[in-house]
Amino acid sequence: MRLLWPKARVRRVTELTPEWLAARGLSGLVVDLDNTLVPYGVAPPAEGDLAEWNRALADAGIPVCIVSNAKRRRTRAWAEALGREGWGLAGKPLPWSLRRAVRRMGLAPHEVAVAGDQLFTDVLGANLIGAYSVLVEPIEPKKGLPHTRWVRALERRVLEAMPGPQNGGAHSPGSER
Repeated sequence: MRLLWPKARVRRVTELTPEWLAARGLSGLVVDLDNTLVPYGVAPPAEGDLAEWNRALADAGIPVCIVSNAKRRRTRAWAEALGREGWGLAGKPLPWSLRRAVRRMGLAPHEVAVAGDQLFTDVLGANLIGAYSVLVEPIEPKKGLPHTRWVRALERRVLEAMPGPQNGGAHSPGSER
């Protein structure tokens, strides 16, 4: 069960600033695409908070890689728009694509945060490789593929079972274990 427990939870991926990463001894970031970085179906370019966040990470020299189970073309379009490396059909939670991203950054897994909106793909994959797992609240929790919506119900049960500050339940957004 511990492999499903994120080390941190945040409301939005844009909370993962250079300062946030540095405070945890992290030097790189692997991020999921759909419902973490952008809503389902939204096409580039990045605007507003997302564009500013990406620029701040780039200015700080933080490598970011987009690793998604979404289609390759969609993931590539967003990676190129953000000036980052990325690939789709990653097969998360299997560790190969996440390990590849960490290697491409020239970092060790414990130096990298892996952020995404799903326990059974993003958090599990991060924990399997020894990275710093971050659960991001889904941008649109009611949207997604039918199997994703079904899995969200199971995720809620796992989150409720996690030790944490509120009634023995899951950590509140922004909290850490």
